[in-house]
Order: sequence, then C-alpha cells, then structure tokens
Amino acid sequence: MDIKVEDLDTLRPPARYIILGGNKIDVSFIPCGITWEIDKVVQELSSVSQSKILENGEDTKKAFDLAVKLCSTFCSWKYPDMTIEWFMDNCDAKQIQNVSAAIQEALTRAYNGINVNSKNLKASRKKSQ
Repeated sequence: MDIKVEDLDTLRPPARYIILGGNKIDVSFIPCGITWEIDKVVQELSSVSQSKILENGEDTKKAFDLAVKLCSTFCSWKYPDMTIEWFMDNCDAKQIQNVSAAIQEALTRAYNGINVNSKNLKASRKKSQ
C-alpha cells in the first residue's frame, strides 16, 4: 500500500518579520481566522480616492484611520495589546504605512495563490473527465 504525504507547509510563504513595540510579527501571511476582517478593511481602504488622500483633508484622515485599523486588526490577533489606541500612541505615520503595506501585500499574495490553485484544480478536473 502506497502512502502519499502532501506537505502543506510548503504552501506557506517564507516568513517576513517586522518588529514593532518589541513584538516580532510575521507579515508574510494572513491567518485564516482574520482573513475576512482584513479583507473588509482593505476594501474600505481601497475605496478612498487616492487623489483625495493627497489633499490632506477628510479623506486623508479616513485612509489613515483605516490603515491603523488594518494594523491593529492584524497585529492584535497575536498581540491583543496592539489595539487602535496602542498604534495611535506608539507609532508614527511611516510605521503605519509600512505595516499596512506589508499586510496588504500578504493578502494579495494569498488571493493570488488561491486563484492559481483553483485554476490548477479546474485543469486537472477537465483532464480526468
């Protein structure tokens, strides 16, 4: 009897860590437990007009607040003390921008991986029919 072992750990991207507030945070992937929350915030963030963000008005504040929410939602999964208030008290705009960008990249990478795997699955089903 042949036993087939598929190592699903190989699907996970290489770790990419940031250190913030003394916490070592892996921003290489989005845990499935917060994927939909992260996606919702990213969708809200992407709905803010990029040109209006540059005007330093209400849209700029909205985008910044959403970026902080994104960072907090992601980081508080493992570090519950990293709330929105924590980010507002302990981080500057550049830190928020970098963490937010890393989270968005991880989400994009995850969705791209799902699309690639689903195309491969559809292709193998067509061959077997």
